[in-house]
Amino acid sequence: MNPGGNSRKPHFHNENGILKNVSGEIRRSIFSSCGDGVKRLILLILCGVAGIAAATLLSRSKIPSDNPVEVDPSSQLTQWTQFLNEQFAGDHSCRECHQKEFDAHQRSGHSHTATRMEQTELAQFLNGTQFKDPRRSLVYEFENRPEGFFVGVQGADSKPIFPVHWLLGSGLHAQTPISIDPVSGKGLEFRWTWFNQEEKLSVTPDHERFDDFHPRSTEVFGRPMDGKQALACLSCHATIVPPANLPPLREAVIANVSCERCHGPRKNHVELAKSGRAHEAPPLLTYRDPEQSIQQCAQCHRDESQVAPDTAPNVLVRFQPYGMKKSRCYLESGKTMTCMTCHDPHDQTSKDRTQYNTTCLQCHQGPQQTPCPQSPAGDCVSCHMPAVEWRSGIQFHDHWIRVLKDDEKPDGSSLSSPAASAQEQRP
Repeated sequence: MNPGGNSRKPHFHNENGILKNVSGEIRRSIFSSCGDGVKRLILLILCGVAGIAAATLLSRSKIPSDNPVEVDPSSQLTQWTQFLNEQFAGDHSCRECHQKEFDAHQRSGHSHTATRMEQTELAQFLNGTQFKDPRRSLVYEFENRPEGFFVGVQGADSKPIFPVHWLLGSGLHAQTPISIDPVSGKGLEFRWTWFNQEEKLSVTPDHERFDDFHPRSTEVFGRPMDGKQALACLSCHATIVPPANLPPLREAVIANVSCERCHGPRKNHVELAKSGRAHEAPPLLTYRDPEQSIQQCAQCHRDESQVAPDTAPNVLVRFQPYGMKKSRCYLESGKTMTCMTCHDPHDQTSKDRTQYNTTCLQCHQGPQQTPCPQSPAGDCVSCHMPAVEWRSGIQFHDHWIRVLKDDEKPDGSSLSSPAASAQEQRP
């Protein structure tokens, strides 16, 4: 379908990038739009750190009808940014005392998974170029200007006019841009994604079902998201996002999954450490409980509570907690096995198979263990956690650890099916 000629009106004010055709008020609080881990983090901040002032800030902007007092959103936004500045120290504040962990985190994808689009290398690369949608008769044009990165449709816009706010993803596999309207809070996941292994743009995964679109709507540029979806999307790539009753401006977001996403706000801890009193401000979040540890990862990497019954098997392998919790290794450990059993939570994913074999052999050795008939020298991962292609050459290891049966193929045709038993059958 064609988006129309030059008569098509822009969908937003050019000077601010505010969508004209999207209206509505941000009504839901942060607790309706964030994952459980972020909710827990906010509650801890409210109860243990920020007290009444932050509680007031995070409350709904509308007062009950018997006391109809209007609350100024700009004032609340000022309070929110002040709250962030007072409570969050930033990764580099951790460096002086935790150099090893800081260096490891800088290598991980978590440290660079949300970047303002105009500040990315991809924005520089795409500036002045075009992308022909292979599934629509549309050509997108890109321009990186001092005021931001913009996309337009060839033949419909005199120049790229739709603002692109964020580029999400570490770049290891793929990176997808999104925008969130600062007035309505509604968002857009763009139609095009950069695939690192192919070194090119292609249609964003799952957007094949949006080939048909309304030519006079934001659907021209991608998948519209309501306010809850937009904040949920961004929150998996951020330390904290603003409450849903505040404008989702970029300065109200702490981008990337930083130290404080998992350890809680540490400004007070940092200040006390300067006088040798760091112990007086212990972490707000600890991971002594294995279930809490898994839940922290599952906020974004997903477990059985977040997976639809009809999810395709080759998509399920993206959700590592889902697979791990089906494994005999997890179940027979008394559910004490966690993601950190095999992975350093600070660092990038290790490719050292010897390290993983050693972890497996902590349990799978001794006089009652049968030597592996397939690979006695050991490569546990390739047989029991095979790599499965998701799409565009991107592979994920299936975390349902098991002995694969004859009809279970590495292409994912019968891996990790939701219809399968929650516990692996013994061979």
